Amino acid sequence: MDHISCDVLIIGSGLAGLRAAAAAAESGGRLDICVVTKVSGPRSHSISAEGGMAGVLYPDSGDSPELHAYDTVKGGDFLVDQDAAMVLAEEAPREIAYLERIGVAWTRTPDGRIAQRLFGGMSRPRTAFAKDKTGLYIMSAIYRHVKKLPVEFYEEHMVTRLVVKNKRFLGAVALDLRRGEARLFKAKAGVVATGGGGRMFKFTTMGYANTGEMLGFALRSGLALKDMEFVQWHPTALVPSGILVSEAARGEGGYLVN
Repeated sequence: MDHISCDVLIIGSGLAGLRAAAAAAESGGRLDICVVTKVSGPRSHSISAEGGMAGVLYPDSGDSPELHAYDTVKGGDFLVDQDAAMVLAEEAPREIAYLERIGVAWTRTPDGRIAQRLFGGMSRPRTAFAKDKTGLYIMSAIYRHVKKLPVEFYEEHMVTRLVVKNKRFLGAVALDLRRGEARLFKAKAGVVATGGGGRMFKFTTMGYANTGEMLGFALRSGLALKDMEFVQWHPTALVPSGILVSEAARGEGGYLVN
């Protein structure tokens, strides 16, 4: 079995995994960073996201991070982690600006501002978007960006076990799907960013790679899983294909009729 050592091991190459890789590489710490993913290229399910990304860009419109956080908590029936909601609301504008710097072409208004529209639960329009292919635009930009950074990619590698000893993360074992060989990745720190497990359900908008096995591996390794009873049920999709109909369809005034 091959042994590969790194400082940070990131499992998953969707938006969360690639953003984590970029943050680690740009931290200035000269870290050895490995991204292990069972897909090839920017083909994670993140590419299918359509709607947009919420963040307060224009406080002069009457919006604020506090109002964003409140809308988030209220939209979650007040079950939301309120500290996390506040961090999300405060960091979102900086993330939208960061994504623009690395090449995301946000849709603009005629006067040149980043356009924002109303989504479910919002008291102000605060969703930035890139036409109706926001996930594709973001994934394309961040994948190109991370490939220029000192990050090693191991694509088509499916993690089969996390290595944890005495509650300390030591790495992971992955199967090279092209060669049929196992590899041991030794790491000082790890990030699990493998998304959800929508393929556990008969009807889903999620891609075939979203099988959720990492959640089981994490649980068996003693890692804590939080709020697993909350699964997003999207109210609009095509039948029987499961192709997503964007939330923007309702944000623009569409009605659901039984």
